[in-house]
Amino acid sequence: MTGTNNKTVSSLNIALISIWAALLLSVSFLIIYPVPGTPVTITFSSVLLSSLTAPLLGPAYGTVAGLIFGWTVPYVNPATSIGILTFLAPTLAALMSGLVLFNRWKEAILILLGQLVIWFAHPFAWYEIMPIITWQYWFVLALIAIPPIRKRIVNTIVTRNQKYLPVALWCLAWIARIGGETITGNNIAVWVLSWGTPDFYPVWAPLTIYYAIADSLNCLIGALIGSAVILALKRNGIRVTALDSLQTKLNAKLKA
Repeated sequence: MTGTNNKTVSSLNIALISIWAALLLSVSFLIIYPVPGTPVTITFSSVLLSSLTAPLLGPAYGTVAGLIFGWTVPYVNPATSIGILTFLAPTLAALMSGLVLFNRWKEAILILLGQLVIWFAHPFAWYEIMPIITWQYWFVLALIAIPPIRKRIVNTIVTRNQKYLPVALWCLAWIARIGGETITGNNIAVWVLSWGTPDFYPVWAPLTIYYAIADSLNCLIGALIGSAVILALKRNGIRVTALDSLQTKLNAKLKA
């Protein structure tokens, strides 16, 4: 009986990973905003990836879904490609949010600090006012490293607190989008694509406000959609998300 249950769980997880990766690919044609000065565009896939991957699939399965999506999306929409390493950005986005949501925040901080070391090791990171763009990264670090903030985010999402769920999902989406997808893409841009030169400077620091607004709206849309999906699943008693396992653990802890 145990073997049958394990096979059922495994089949369900494989199905969820496949469906989620396919859904992300299907909306990769919907452009949210362009990256000025480059051929790259940010699509609706980024919105869903950042806000819902961790709650639906968790850190392990979510990362696998992000990896599959990252490998295949350049073939579906070449405008999302940043070269052979395109897969890294969505993979790290799913991993970062999953780690934080599942209380493996120390690992998330180590990954973020590693990314920061890679970024600041490049001379372009210190060019003119380039350090200003890292404000987004430090905000991610604060969301993860400050216990009251991190715990409030996680508890609100796990308990599906309807009043504050959009705010918590916005924070989780910011962690995924900026702490996973953006910082990875930026490191690839300067180290691999050679976009870290004075010629490319106008598309970096001078557009800080543009990116702040664009990324904030990206996360807001994801938070609103994510809240609607999570609350709808809860109302209909559908237990297929990673959040359900977290809720079970929380209930067990409260009873202990």
